[in-house]
Amino acid sequence: MRYVTHTLTLVLVLVLGFLVGARYQRVLDNVEGLHTLTAVQKNKISELSAVNEHLASVVRLREILADNRIYLSRSNVEGMASRVEQVSHKYGVGPEMIYAVIRAESSFDPMARSDRGAVGLMQLLPSTAREVAAQMNIQWTDDRILWDPMTNIEMGTYYLRTLLTRFDNMEVALAAYNQGPNRIAALQAIQATLPMDYPERVLSALTERN
Repeated sequence: MRYVTHTLTLVLVLVLGFLVGARYQRVLDNVEGLHTLTAVQKNKISELSAVNEHLASVVRLREILADNRIYLSRSNVEGMASRVEQVSHKYGVGPEMIYAVIRAESSFDPMARSDRGAVGLMQLLPSTAREVAAQMNIQWTDDRILWDPMTNIEMGTYYLRTLLTRFDNMEVALAAYNQGPNRIAALQAIQATLPMDYPERVLSALTERN
């Protein structure tokens, strides 16, 4: 009788252990499923946020172009908006500032060339662009690299970021972008008045948009 009782007790313990274990496993499965669902939802939210941000960038660029009576094809608008969005995040320069510089430099004409030989949307001089390319680890083949709008935007934005870091002032950095950093540094050294026509022109474009 004692053996039977012991056996029944053992069986009950095993059954109870199985039930508890099964219930615990269901809890683990539910928790894991909840974590998976949460991760999926977060990814969807992130994707939707990225889509919304891109759409906002396209709308912003279209409004700027409309204000300036400039026409670009849909593919060019979307490509430019995407690139500006990317480099804005990458280098910490606001998209409105990038657009304002492009407007002042080339009026959004990717084939623009100045009398001094500056090229493309952000009007980079080949001599400056070669230095920028070396800093960015971009293989410099020849000046034709600057005719690619997407490359021109990234190199121009990177260059503006280096000037902001060097001079720690947006107006002075813009003056250096236009006049060259060495000239602006030399004028600062003798406490001379800096040429501010270009910075005022760029910043006025920002004011018009706000």
